[in-house]
Amino acid sequence: MVNNNMPLREIRSCFVTGGTGFIGSHLVEFLLNRGIQVRCLVRDPVRLGWLKGLPIELVKGDLGSRNALEEGASGVDAVFHLAGTVAAVDRKEYFKVNAEGCRNLAEATLKKNRSVKIFIYVSSLAAAGPSRPGSSVSEDEEPHPVSHYGRSKRDGERLLAGFEGLPLVIVRPSAVYGPRDNGSLMFFKIGMTGLFPVFNAAADISLINVHDLVRGITSAAEMGSSGSIYNLSDERTVKIADLPGIIGRALGVRVRGVSVPACLVRTAALPFEVKGRLTGRMPIFNLQKVNELTATGWACSTERAGAELAFRTEVKLEDGFKETAQWYMEHGWL
Repeated sequence: MVNNNMPLREIRSCFVTGGTGFIGSHLVEFLLNRGIQVRCLVRDPVRLGWLKGLPIELVKGDLGSRNALEEGASGVDAVFHLAGTVAAVDRKEYFKVNAEGCRNLAEATLKKNRSVKIFIYVSSLAAAGPSRPGSSVSEDEEPHPVSHYGRSKRDGERLLAGFEGLPLVIVRPSAVYGPRDNGSLMFFKIGMTGLFPVFNAAADISLINVHDLVRGITSAAEMGSSGSIYNLSDERTVKIADLPGIIGRALGVRVRGVSVPACLVRTAALPFEVKGRLTGRMPIFNLQKVNELTATGWACSTERAGAELAFRTEVKLEDGFKETAQWYMEHGWL
């Protein structure tokens, strides 16, 4: 049942970090379509990516630029914090970006904008950790992340929760897919070969289409209870064993699942790990990612988001995967 007593915040202006990224760019477009003024933190105003041509205000800087963060947060109704790194050479780098970045932005917001209505931190289900077989992770369970990425996102959550007076709401998306996503591209490319590695066939995973996710993030900003955490995902879970068929139908090819032991996955990731450490640019497929890929499951409960945010997904999984595959093909990514 929806809680009709939840506060409804009117958001007319906002500051977005990570707006040039996959999820961030979709969120910026969604907010603009709702008539909200958007200000974005960007490292290079010349390299705007998906934000190019949009009617937004730009603030040059990164999560280490105190003056830029103060300028961005000043005078807005809402702060949406999405910027971060999903692949780094070591834990120190993950923490610097994903945790210290949270601290810097919170300090800047409270210094320049004590009247901000809401501060949304887009964390990750990786911060909560894997689900046990046959169960789903709720927001109230003790987190047990299994990767440096997950631990750094959890560190960010803890740091933000320690700021008195910060109207914080945390959202934890499950695995996200959709147009513009580099992360899911690897799985579609593998699917094109006709074979797909299956690490844990019985494991359950939760997925969410990016279009649904940005609606959920916005609902959390407008209706979320300060201090709360919300899992955002499709209510239905998928078995790992079903992914080859789903991806194959999206691509229009026959894809067969092949069982692969975790030790072989780790061995396959070693060359990428070594290259990343040598070049200082860690690819998304690395040893830390293997810890997540071979986990017991990534299923999460969405009961709280449904009850308090009236959140329900609208994009059916098969339709979302087909749209994503078509987008990859149209843009020459596949």
